[in-house]
This record gives sequence, C-alpha cells and structure tokens, in this order.
Amino acid sequence: MDFSKYECQFCGRPAKQYVFAAFCCENEDCVDKAREERGGPGGHMKAKMHGDIVNIKDE
Repeated sequence: MDFSKYECQFCGRPAKQYVFAAFCCENEDCVDKAREERGGPGGHMKAKMHGDIVNIKDE
C-alpha cells in the first residue's frame, strides 16, 4: 500500500501506517485518537456484544 497518497485523519501529516481502521502518522497522540475512535481496546468486539437489548417478559 502506498501511504504517500494518504494523510493522517487526525493531524493532516502524511500517513505512515493504517491502524485501528484509520490512516495515521507516527505520532502516538494520533494513534491513541484512532484507538479511542474505534472504541478502545477490543472496541469493535464490544460493539458486537452490546447490541440492542431485548426485554422478554413472561405473561
């Protein structure tokens, strides 16, 4: 993948990596922002686990 075509989604510098579903530069702050935007560690799996709540009552 040619990262020179992409900019960091958070600061606009040239992207150097694709982490947490985001193009990022090498700045740790930008990588941390990408992690938090994704939902933190395991965020994509947490979103799957916490779907809509279905309330079933015995009548």
